[in-house]
Amino acid sequence: MATTVGDVGGSVSLRALDMAAQVRAQGPEASGRAEQVTQQLETAIGLGLLNPGERLPPEQLMADRMGVSPLTLRQSLAVLRSKGLLETRRGRGGGSYVTGTPPVRETDIARELRRYKSDDLRDLIDLAASTAGSAARLASRRADEQDLRRLKSLAQRFASSSEPHMLRQTDARLHIGLGVAAQSRRLTTLLIQVQAELSPLTWGEAWVHEHTNAVQGHEALLGKIEQGDPGAAEDIAIAHFEQEGALIIDQHLALLTSDLADPR
Repeated sequence: MATTVGDVGGSVSLRALDMAAQVRAQGPEASGRAEQVTQQLETAIGLGLLNPGERLPPEQLMADRMGVSPLTLRQSLAVLRSKGLLETRRGRGGGSYVTGTPPVRETDIARELRRYKSDDLRDLIDLAASTAGSAARLASRRADEQDLRRLKSLAQRFASSSEPHMLRQTDARLHIGLGVAAQSRRLTTLLIQVQAELSPLTWGEAWVHEHTNAVQGHEALLGKIEQGDPGAAEDIAIAHFEQEGALIIDQHLALLTSDLADPR
């Protein structure tokens, strides 16, 4: 289906590509347009909007959707190939294929956490919680059987995963899927932007004991959405993000304390 989020195999849908275009490039390294598109596509792969095994659309179409020239897009694709996230195949069935997922590295998490001031990080977590709560409330009223099957499938993949990059990806996809289930394009866009910023802070070594709690949170949330209980679904979604947010804040403060103790 063209409207699904990150189904594995086949070709990347235009809906998924449009979602990738909604990712905001983060950080000072994304100074030029090619760098921004590289970061948008890399983040989209990390969020599971574009998945290993999927073929990207033709370059001209993809460039149009990303709002850049074909030359700029080719520069971005070349960087992603050098990172092992894409490969180009020749001949029949050729094209650019997604072949990898960005790894979860403690150094990357620490770098991202250091970019934030404490107040800005709390604001991001508040936004994530309130947005997820709104999506969960609407999803409990609007989700159809296909939406529920998709959310349950993502929750099951998360529950059976142990690799950090898969936990990060399936967790983010589930949260973005709430916007899809809420049948709100604007809310889905906001969830994509929030997850693009929040997801790189998650599922490092400090999160190893969080898996069971997250699985239980997902099950409780989807149960209330399926029952059509807007208030309970909203409360669970907000509590879920507040719990994860507290862990992110703890990591952030621990880094600040470490930096003050060793200011080299």
